[in-house]
Amino acid sequence: MKQFRHIFSFEYKSYVCNKVFVALTVISILFMAVVLFFPRFSAGKDISLPSISDTAPKTIAIASTCSDSAKDVAGYLQPGLPKATLTAVETDLDTLKASVADGTYDAAVLLESPTQYKYITQTGALTDNTSYTISEMLTVRRQYATMAQYGLTGQEAQSVMTAAVTAEPVVLGNDQSQSFFYTYILMFLLYFAVMMYGQFVAQSVAVEKSSRAMELLITSAKPVNLMFGKVLGSGAAGLTQLVLLLGSAFTFYSVNKSYWASNMVIESVFGMPLRMILYTVLFFVLGFLLYSFLYGALASLASRLEDVNTLIMPVTFLMIIAFMVTMFSMVGDVDSPLMKVASYIPFTSPLAMFTRIAMGHVETVEIVISVAILLLSTVGVGYLAAAIYRIGVLMYGKPPKFNELLRALRNNRAKKI
Repeated sequence: MKQFRHIFSFEYKSYVCNKVFVALTVISILFMAVVLFFPRFSAGKDISLPSISDTAPKTIAIASTCSDSAKDVAGYLQPGLPKATLTAVETDLDTLKASVADGTYDAAVLLESPTQYKYITQTGALTDNTSYTISEMLTVRRQYATMAQYGLTGQEAQSVMTAAVTAEPVVLGNDQSQSFFYTYILMFLLYFAVMMYGQFVAQSVAVEKSSRAMELLITSAKPVNLMFGKVLGSGAAGLTQLVLLLGSAFTFYSVNKSYWASNMVIESVFGMPLRMILYTVLFFVLGFLLYSFLYGALASLASRLEDVNTLIMPVTFLMIIAFMVTMFSMVGDVDSPLMKVASYIPFTSPLAMFTRIAMGHVETVEIVISVAILLLSTVGVGYLAAAIYRIGVLMYGKPPKFNELLRALRNNRAKKI
C-alpha cells in the first residue's frame, strides 16, 4: 500500500504541477469568465448581430401570368415584407431574370397560378427567408379566397383561420428539450477527458520504457501498484481539473445569473439536476479508469514512442465508436435497442448509459446493473493491464502479436502457481 501511495502521489503531482496542465486550466477558466461575464460588461450596449432581414432583398419585382393581377399581389405581400420595396411589373420570365442579373431588382416573383410561383434571385442566401414568407402569405390568401367561394364572410373565414389548438405537455420522465444541451456538453467533456488523459498515460508509460526507467521501477514495486498508482494518479488529476472547470463555470454563472435569464441554452446547462453532476463524476471516473488501464497496458508493449499510437489505436476506435453511437442516438431514440445494449457493454456504457439517464427512461435496477458491470470490468481490466505491464516492460523490439502475448500471460500465470 505504501508503494501505491508513493506512485499515486508522484503521478498526481506530476500532472497538477505541469506547466501545460496549469496553463490549460487557467486559460479555460479565464475563457469561461469572459463568456459568462460578457452580458454584464455589455449591458446597455448594442451587441446585436445582423438580423436575417438585413440579408433579404430590398427591391422585388412582382409579375403575374395568371388571373391574379401583379398589382393586387404586390399590395397583399407588402405588409409581410416591410423592409422591401415591391413593384408590380408586366413582363415575362426572361426579362425578370435579366432585371435581377443586371441589378435592377434584388429579386423577382413570377406568379404562374394562385398556388405556384417562381422566385428569382442572383444568389440563394442561406439566411434569406423571403420565399418562405411569400409562400405562407399566398397560401393564406388562397385559403381565404376558397372559403369566400363557399359563402363564408370575411369575419367567418378569419375565425376559421385563427382558431388555435392549445396543448399542455405532461412529461413523466426526462424532458429532452431541457436536458439536451447539458447532456451534449457533458458527453463531450467525458469523451475528450477520457481520450486526452488516457493517451497521457500511454505516453508516460512509453517514455519510461524507452528511457529504461521502467526496468528499475518494476524491480522496486509490484506491477499492480505501478499500474493502479499511475492510472489513478492521472485520473485524480483529470478529476481535479474537471471539478475546477465546472466549479468555476457555476460560480461565474451564479454571479451573472440575472443577465442570462432569457438564454434557454445557458439556463438549461446550469439548471441541470444535482444527480446529473454526480452521474458525470461517476461515469467519468469509471470510464477513464477502464480506458486508461488499456492505454497503459498496450503502451508498455511499445519499444519506441513511434509505436504507441499504432498499439493504442484499437482502444481509441472503441471510444470513437461509443461516442458516435451515442451522438446519433441523441438526435433519434436514446432508448433504442442499440443504446440499451450499449448501456451494458463496459466500453460504451460510460457514454450510452449516461445519455440514457439524462435524456431517456431508465429504471434504477438498469443503472445498478450497468454500473456494476462497468465497475467489475474496470477492476478486471486493471489487473489484466498490470499483468501485461509486467510482461511488456521487459519486451523490446517488435511489439508482440496477440497470440504471443496470450502465451506469455499464460506462462507468467503458470510460474506464479
